[in-house]
Amino acid sequence: MPPRAIVLSVDQLSRRCLGFYGHEWIETPNLDHLASRGVVFDQCFASPAPESTLVDATASLCERLRGDGVIVQRLHEAAASDLGETSDTSFSRLLMEAEETLRKLSRDSTTPWLLCLESTGVGWPGVATSQFVELYADELDDDEVPDELVAIREIEVAYAALLTQFDHLLGGLLGAIERLFGDDSPLIVLVAAHGEGVCEAEMMSPFANRSAELTADAGSFRDELVHVPLLIAGATRESLGSRRSELVAPNDVVATLSDWFRESPESVAGNDALSLLPLLRNEECSWRSELYFHDGEGDAAVRTERFLFVQPDATARLASALSAEEFADDATGWLFLKPEDVWEVNDIGEQHPEQVATLRASLRTWLRSH
Repeated sequence: MPPRAIVLSVDQLSRRCLGFYGHEWIETPNLDHLASRGVVFDQCFASPAPESTLVDATASLCERLRGDGVIVQRLHEAAASDLGETSDTSFSRLLMEAEETLRKLSRDSTTPWLLCLESTGVGWPGVATSQFVELYADELDDDEVPDELVAIREIEVAYAALLTQFDHLLGGLLGAIERLFGDDSPLIVLVAAHGEGVCEAEMMSPFANRSAELTADAGSFRDELVHVPLLIAGATRESLGSRRSELVAPNDVVATLSDWFRESPESVAGNDALSLLPLLRNEECSWRSELYFHDGEGDAAVRTERFLFVQPDATARLASALSAEEFADDATGWLFLKPEDVWEVNDIGEQHPEQVATLRASLRTWLRSH
């Protein structure tokens, strides 16, 4: 069977609100079922930089695959203003177009193909249809919710209705994939380019008082924005319903697809990206111990399994430093313990100066190479 793959890339999606990442009352049965058939990556982090690196890397991959004889289809979600007077959502239109495309692709069992679906997300902020809003009516009548958190719960309920609607629509496409391909399902990838803040800043405020300076300079790297969902099904039957804790990034999806279609992963995804196929197949491999980010404003950060180090004005400081040692000795920056410090409020840099020095030097090296 030739390699085939379907990728749903979402601009923004809240990892915290998904059932297969531990949310207890928002209903996402179709995504949960897909997770039971594949591999969930618990430590996927996206750079907050504004440029669409995932989209650009995917476009480069698609161009190269077409040149190698792979059928490539890229479908984009239409803007709401383009739908006119219709009850269809832009996401439902995207999935209907995807299902029709899959019917055509399923007629050829000899040619490799890639279907890329690019969505804006669940439509937040917005309003779901009544059938999904009504699912969560009881959550607004919960007497156990403290008065100061009622407004937060209302926001969560509004997002829950949109997310369940998103899951319901996606379920139609997943059902079509099962009908068309049966046990020979293509590789299926769900990934978000960025996280989505659903009142997490408001949730934090009753319990912590983060300084204005820390909020401004470290806020781009908050978990709600950079910790994103990644789910891959269909790579191997031996990995059904498993989870991986390695540090991965959305661009690793592009390297994985390159590998899946027998291309060189680095040729289209960049030197930082790694193919996830060894992890999906439970093969022995060396893996990265750090992930690096920047936010487009000059701030940068490095993430390990246990720490997040944020360096404000990193690019400017590096450019003005007279030597590498001067940059490495810079006293600015914050160190947060992960995953315990959910809200990035406890700077533990003074308690771990050696860790700060190591991560700052590593960040300097990465910045210079980029």
